[in-house]
Amino acid sequence: MTDFLEFLNTAEPQAIDELPGVTAALAEKIVAARPFASIEDCGRVSGLTEKKVAKLQADYEKSLQPEPITEDQPSETPVVIEKNDQEKPEANKPPHKNVAGRVIAWIVVLLLLAGAVYAVIRWGIPFIYDKYVKPVQTNAAELTDLASQQSSDIAGLNDRIATLEARITALEGRADGFDKSLAAHDESLAQLENMQKLLDQQMATQKSDLLDDLDVRIALTRGIELLSRSRLYLSESNYGLAKDDLQSCRDLLYTLQDRLPADQLGAMKIVLNRLDMALTNLPAYPVVAVYDVDTAWQYLVDGLPNVPTQVVTPLVLPPTPTPEPTQTEPAQTIEATATATVEVTAAP
Repeated sequence: MTDFLEFLNTAEPQAIDELPGVTAALAEKIVAARPFASIEDCGRVSGLTEKKVAKLQADYEKSLQPEPITEDQPSETPVVIEKNDQEKPEANKPPHKNVAGRVIAWIVVLLLLAGAVYAVIRWGIPFIYDKYVKPVQTNAAELTDLASQQSSDIAGLNDRIATLEARITALEGRADGFDKSLAAHDESLAQLENMQKLLDQQMATQKSDLLDDLDVRIALTRGIELLSRSRLYLSESNYGLAKDDLQSCRDLLYTLQDRLPADQLGAMKIVLNRLDMALTNLPAYPVVAVYDVDTAWQYLVDGLPNVPTQVVTPLVLPPTPTPEPTQTEPAQTIEATATATVEVTAAP
């Protein structure tokens, strides 16, 4: 064993290569790993297992034993057996590499790779594009469209909000003005009612034409205020309160017919007629009622002007000339008919 370990530590690579089963590459590894402290230390070399080291040791010791003496050769003559490199077993030589086979193998591998690349380009890329890339692009386009639509909707909504805010501001200002006007009318009506009560008390104790005329004027003013407040209610579509004020005004003005001058009775009848029509049209036809209320209000504001009387003047047309009778036809008398037209003239 010591001789084999010394052989491994001191022999040339060519001598180690001559051992059966040792290639030139393994011999170089053994030389590079020397020195070895023991046979087990040879396991550090890649490719030298414990079993292979034991076989190499057996082959080495076997090669040191002399060959047996045959009958044809004397025993005292040592026989030196020289090993020729050409007589080495085929197992001790490095494996022969077939260059042509490797080239063919590489060509086959390259052809397979080229086929795989062509298949990926021909079918794989369109499949990946249709399966993954195209849906992503479609979703991105839809998201862009949705974002644009959302931006447009938000802009439109902002415009609507601004418009509504402006309308709300206008309505708030209108409501404030309505409240102020309504409060003013309420205050005026309260004052007029108090004044009329005082006049009624004075007229109960002291009857005079001046007080009576003043009382009529106050009543007419109250009627104007009631119609004005009714118009405010109609502008706010509050038809219930508007109808109440119209009814109160109608009742108040109806009591004044016997106390008005003759030249104001015609206008008062028109006012009462308009109020009756307005009460009839509410709440079904508020637009028509507004026209009637405005007409009655205007008559009261103008001081019940004298209404023109209607004059019917008959108009007699001259008779139509009679045609001359012929011999074949008997004489016929054509009587002319007078047509009367009605002409309406306004008295000053």
